[in-house]
Amino acid sequence: MLFRETIYEVEKKKTIKEILFLIIGTILFSIYAGILLPYNDLTTGGALGLAIAINKFTTINIGTAQILLNAPLFYIGYKYVGKKFMFITSIIIVLSSILIDYLPTIITPINLGDKIVATIFSGILSGIAMSFIFIGGGSTGGSDITGKYFVKKYNFNLPTVFLTQDIIIYIIIWIAFDIKYVMYAIIMSYVRNKTFKGIQNLLSAYIQCTIITENAEKLVEVINTEIHRGSTIIDVEGGYSHEKKKMVILIIQQNELYTLKKLLNIHCPKAFITVNSINTILGNFKEHSYRL
Repeated sequence: MLFRETIYEVEKKKTIKEILFLIIGTILFSIYAGILLPYNDLTTGGALGLAIAINKFTTINIGTAQILLNAPLFYIGYKYVGKKFMFITSIIIVLSSILIDYLPTIITPINLGDKIVATIFSGILSGIAMSFIFIGGGSTGGSDITGKYFVKKYNFNLPTVFLTQDIIIYIIIWIAFDIKYVMYAIIMSYVRNKTFKGIQNLLSAYIQCTIITENAEKLVEVINTEIHRGSTIIDVEGGYSHEKKKMVILIIQQNELYTLKKLLNIHCPKAFITVNSINTILGNFKEHSYRL
């Protein structure tokens, strides 16, 4: 119960949760970049893909190449994205670069023997890792920095920006290497993109809740106080019983549903509730969820 509250309630112990997200995300990303990709002969987009290419033809380690490639992007991130973002990103790049080169010495790398399986699993793992890092307020550098730049400046969709950037890198890899590497990398990018969207929907999807209750005024007051969401009250009549009741309609985000259910169990245990997904909201609606 306490664990769920800590995860779903975004503002509760926010700094501690952000640090945990960053630590877990960095470790998972390092496993993906330092073990899964090189030992299954896979590549990817962004600065990491270029770092793997450099490692393939030189003696420069992947982690070291990643730092060198990210150095010119620090200015863009520092000036246009945010000082705090770049400070966290710099720490993540340094730590992940060390782990990428060091992890294979303490964890025995395994070639999965099936490139499709390795590609799909790499896409899922990298999607989870990078989502955690974004939620924590940082990035893995490279195209993450330019991705955040385009999202902040032009309000583009983050997964779509990443997919576009990856395609550009894949064209470069195609010219320099082999089309097979590009094909596996595109599959990985697609899986990562779907993982991004899945995590985003899990945490912050918009949902409409319709609640029929006899205690609407009290419920609305609690919703205002505890969830900080507005709502609408409508007079309704049961088609079968012809009882006069109230209908409360409100829009919340997926991570707030847990708190709403808790409040309903306390204040309106006999309420009738329906929940529907909403694709788009226009107007004054505040973000109360984790953001990628």
